[in-house]
Amino acid sequence: MTKLLSANFLRLKKNKVFWGGLILMAAWGIFMPVKLHMDAAEMNYADRVEDGFFACAMFVGIITAVFCSLFIGTEYNDGTMRNKIIVGGKRSAIYLAGAAVSCVAGLAMCAAYLLPYLCVGMPLMGAFSAPGEAVFLTTLTVLLLAAALSSVFTCIAMVCQNKAATAVICILLAFGALMSGMILNQMLEAPPMHTNYSLDENGEMSSYDEPNPKYLVGMKREIVQTLYDINPGGQAFQCAGMTAMNPLRLPLYSLGIIVLATGAGCALFRKRDLK
Repeated sequence: MTKLLSANFLRLKKNKVFWGGLILMAAWGIFMPVKLHMDAAEMNYADRVEDGFFACAMFVGIITAVFCSLFIGTEYNDGTMRNKIIVGGKRSAIYLAGAAVSCVAGLAMCAAYLLPYLCVGMPLMGAFSAPGEAVFLTTLTVLLLAAALSSVFTCIAMVCQNKAATAVICILLAFGALMSGMILNQMLEAPPMHTNYSLDENGEMSSYDEPNPKYLVGMKREIVQTLYDINPGGQAFQCAGMTAMNPLRLPLYSLGIIVLATGAGCALFRKRDLK
């Protein structure tokens, strides 16, 4: 296991996709606070450093999808995966070593955004105005979210031996999670009342409020909220805006995704007939 980890981390240090992702996230982490501060100065409103601090949650899934599919897919293309088994490597150890490196890469992507954002954003916008507990919990949620997404993409990449197919599946899944999260968010954000407008006989416009049939109540709202909390895309939206209704549940759901994805992936990889 130690040798597998060492080999994987050595590959990680030399991986161009990994370094490209770090540079992209760092550049975004520098750009965001500058843009927010300039917009606040132009529109004459008070800016807050936390407004864009967790925006990395929105696109870390896409970057980790690209990285995991290419990093692990290369091992299949080059025959490295099969060679590891031929020389006596246990499949469970091979899988766990790959999953560990993928998770570390996902965490590094987040750190590459958060640290430059702090270094640039705090001198421009000052300290956090949100409670320290909320900032800490959201940071923990973002990091676990990145690890959860990396675990899911690792599962797909380790089971699917086609590098191109793996990349397509992982990227589509990342976008699908964001799209479904956006749909669930819209369902939960629907107002209880909406305003209708009408013209009377004199041509004057009048308005009246009536109940919104799309407003969720009771058990339906609980189900949609739970799906929103479990879905990585929903977690990304909630972290980016610090709007989580159940902030303590989100890290637990991410941990559950990590355990399930790793367990399922390890079991499937053991039975996989490597070409």
